[in-house]
Amino acid sequence: MMRLLLSAMLAASIVRAVGQTGPQPARERTPLLADWEALRFGMFIHFGMGTFADDEYGKKNSPLSTYRPTALDVDQWIRVARRTGMTYAVLTTKHCTGHCLWPSKLTDYSVANSPVTTDVVGEFVKACRRNGIKPGFYYLLGWDARHQPRMSPQEYERFCTGQIEELLTGYGPIAELWLDIPFDMGPDTAGALARIYARAKALQPNCLVMLNQGFTDGSAVAVMRPTYFYQPTGAPPIPLWPRDLIGGEVTLPPPGGHNPWIEMAGEKYYIPMEVCDTLARHWFWSADDALNSPASAYRLWKACMERKANLLLDVAPDITGRIPDATVRVLAEMKRIIDGKEPPPADVLIGAKASASNTYRGDAAYGPDRLIDGDTRTRWATDEDQHEAWVQFDLPAPRRMSRAYVSEGWNRVRSFAIEIPDGRGGWRRICSGARIGSGRMLRFAPVTADAIRLHILKADVGPTLWDLEVYEH
Repeated sequence: MMRLLLSAMLAASIVRAVGQTGPQPARERTPLLADWEALRFGMFIHFGMGTFADDEYGKKNSPLSTYRPTALDVDQWIRVARRTGMTYAVLTTKHCTGHCLWPSKLTDYSVANSPVTTDVVGEFVKACRRNGIKPGFYYLLGWDARHQPRMSPQEYERFCTGQIEELLTGYGPIAELWLDIPFDMGPDTAGALARIYARAKALQPNCLVMLNQGFTDGSAVAVMRPTYFYQPTGAPPIPLWPRDLIGGEVTLPPPGGHNPWIEMAGEKYYIPMEVCDTLARHWFWSADDALNSPASAYRLWKACMERKANLLLDVAPDITGRIPDATVRVLAEMKRIIDGKEPPPADVLIGAKASASNTYRGDAAYGPDRLIDGDTRTRWATDEDQHEAWVQFDLPAPRRMSRAYVSEGWNRVRSFAIEIPDGRGGWRRICSGARIGSGRMLRFAPVTADAIRLHILKADVGPTLWDLEVYEH
């Protein structure tokens, strides 16, 4: 309790010292904040050097030649967003590699010197305006592997401020500025955040600033120890402040819903919440990734709407520069559920008893129950030498079924079948296919059974599957 009290006192003193002299977050629900809350559903777009280097955190020091989309179509991204019912979009203008998707004058590590020189930021904003979508920018503060190690904290703050100025002066009105890793700006992180906020507000007063504070439920402003490029600075903890929006990275608000009246330094501020989560397992596209089911994506959307938070759903374009067809299909089916054109599918496997022919090293963490646990980040895995395997689910009672959604990791399966008991002690095939891939909806003639088996008939190496859902309709 004493530690929490001291942290609160420190937060108050920092806010008084650096936060009260410049522009401040709203102390009431303004029309601007109400308009943002009404957006409800947006597309997070992770695209850039990380897509091509398969390197989210900038560990590889990739040359500019690595970035080479073969069929870049930014307008397709935004058309997909519009058709899915999204009303705003946030693009990663610079991520941990430091590569910039606009021709920044402050670095040579940008699209201007890459094999494909398209100003992606510019095309993104134009596509948003054509399609009636509000544009937003993600900009990385800390953990910039290209620039941060080469600069002092003061130099790096000037660099970030300069790039934010380019973004907020070169592309017209921007709805949201999403700042990542805000705690990593050096010993004077508190001052840096206040100055960056003030500069952003001076340039675009209606641009709402979001400071990412990670896996929190949005009920309070996080207090964190400042670092500089991962290294502790010795400075005391500070609140991640000032801000207009509060976030939950893959974390929902409390069950009762988000309370936007958040206290800071004895004052109440109106700060709406945005949940960001992924349609796949990774933020950037990866050939080995897998997509969540339309039903799972719908459940996330529904939870956010019920808990009074906007949902910013990450949808990653691939190395061609387009959103893959499989992703578009999942989003389209999710939209049909949202619109009431299809009932929310109920998974008949809930409560089933799971068994499998093999589990990776006998480790329960990779057991067959992980396929149906409702957690999109757990998986059933087999030993590497398994080229055929099955996973079986015994239901509490016979159930009717006509569809299944299955997603695989590492694209190892070459043929599979879905089977039910044949009544003679064996199994009857009701559906089959070749590859499973990142995610596949399977449809078959309606059947009623008290068990179902997914049979991997052939795999290059031990198959790994993320999720299996089976529906009545």
